[in-house]
Amino acid sequence: MNNREYFFTESNKRIFFLSAVIFILGFIIITRLFYLQIIKHPYYNTLALYRQGEDRILEAKRGTIEDYNNFPLAVNINNYNLIAIPAEIKDVASTTKIVAGFLGIQDENSKEFNELKSRLSKRIDYYELLKRDIGYDLAKQIKELNLPGITTEEGFKRYYSEGEIFSHLIGFVGTKDDKRQGLYGVEEFFDKQLAGENGLLRSEYAPGKVSILDSAKTIKQAKDGSNLILTIDRSLQYVVCKDLLEGIKDSRAEGGTAIIMNPKNGAVLALCNYPNFDSNQYNKTKNYHDFLDVAASDAFEPGSIFKVITMAAALDANKLEPDTTYEDTGEVKIGNYTIRNSDKKAYGTKTMTNVLEKSLNTGAVFAARLLGYSLFRSYVKDFSFGSLTEIEQPNETTGDISNLEKNSDIYLATASFGQGISVTPIQLATAISAIANKGKLYKPYLLAKIISPEGKEEMTQPYFIRQVITPETAKTLGAMMVSVLENGYGILARVPGYYVAGKTGTAQVPNKSGGYSEETIHSFVGFAPAENPVFVGVVKIINPKIGNFAESTAAPIFGKFAKFALNYYQIPPNRK
Repeated sequence: MNNREYFFTESNKRIFFLSAVIFILGFIIITRLFYLQIIKHPYYNTLALYRQGEDRILEAKRGTIEDYNNFPLAVNINNYNLIAIPAEIKDVASTTKIVAGFLGIQDENSKEFNELKSRLSKRIDYYELLKRDIGYDLAKQIKELNLPGITTEEGFKRYYSEGEIFSHLIGFVGTKDDKRQGLYGVEEFFDKQLAGENGLLRSEYAPGKVSILDSAKTIKQAKDGSNLILTIDRSLQYVVCKDLLEGIKDSRAEGGTAIIMNPKNGAVLALCNYPNFDSNQYNKTKNYHDFLDVAASDAFEPGSIFKVITMAAALDANKLEPDTTYEDTGEVKIGNYTIRNSDKKAYGTKTMTNVLEKSLNTGAVFAARLLGYSLFRSYVKDFSFGSLTEIEQPNETTGDISNLEKNSDIYLATASFGQGISVTPIQLATAISAIANKGKLYKPYLLAKIISPEGKEEMTQPYFIRQVITPETAKTLGAMMVSVLENGYGILARVPGYYVAGKTGTAQVPNKSGGYSEETIHSFVGFAPAENPVFVGVVKIINPKIGNFAESTAAPIFGKFAKFALNYYQIPPNRK
């Protein structure tokens, strides 16, 4: 082998060796990079984020809720939240025991205790919200302990000045899906407007674990929520709720609803339901149904108050007059069914005004038959039964008038006196308001105006829906309803010095088997003064144990708050 061949051979070996070394080193580097950048990426990314900083929500200030006269109903008060900085906790075991006591966790073997320990064990976690609204005294006690990694921060708590009497209207602020938000009432319906827009607070951490408060920087400013002014008058609300509760207790009823509405624009002036709850202590309420505004969410068979709607339709369609007569034999036979008057009596020749005064089922059937299926159904729908009123409350229901679609003699007959169909109290208030307002139907509403954080005011404009009946029909029917209080079963709803229009209703409650139970719902609808109404009232009493008919249960409640309302609005008397 000559020198030239030897040189190339040695050279090839060195090149091969160096290439192999470079390849192996490259493979190791690439493998390591793959491990760090791909396999361990989530870990190091999280570690880097916690070491460099953390984004926290900067909670916006929630808007207030006030009554029409600017009395505060829902406001924010300062409070404190219990928070943990797990990265600064030195002894997880002992800290967990202490914090568990603050949270009311007694059992160290419980799921709650183990979850708390797990949260406090996150060594690269710099913020854990453990509990909201802990109160000043507990916050002070926690601070005095100087427990590493456990501290408090200022927050806010929703406070409701009227507690129970506005509970269904307003609802409350609670937690849903780990998010603080309005639940039920206008708190839920207007949650977006009230809540505003949260901001963003970024905290950067140095290697020495600088406190979260030492490095906070606002990335996005919070935008506070808007304030709401309701149509509700606190003075009226108080009286209506008081009178309703007294009436429920006097009749030993299970509950009830009362509404006052301005018939000229649809503004709701007062609305009460019982049972109610305390918005400041909503967590003590066990039955979620008690949170619902049943004036909008619960439908019922209205009974004889619906005769007003039947008579309105028949008068407007020129099928009869107030003095039109029929022969009352006490019953009407339809196929295998027999419909009787509520008192099982026959009254002989009676006018349509007498039908309302004596609340005769047979007379309502007479009027409905003159109308026929199509025309009766059309008027019922025009009064907005069977559809949402769109009042600003969640969980509203449409009621059920589907039986009117069946073109059946028996369903037409029973619907004429409020049986076999269901409606809500707010639908009734809306419909009776149309009668009180010369046949003009307006959408009911609760929001008078909304005020933006910048102070811009946006007034709610009354929404006219349709002319349901003519002004002449409304006037005639109003006079017939006055006669109910003068000569019929509504005497206890009278207000001395005023002509008041109204109608009572006593309805059986249907059961699941298709028949009717022994339970009843008593109701009253009316307006005053009859010739130029300033308010419409609806009263509903659920299953009273004392008093067989609405004339002795629901009517007196209306009479009490009607007297107050007329004096409150300084309406001069129009009769001796």
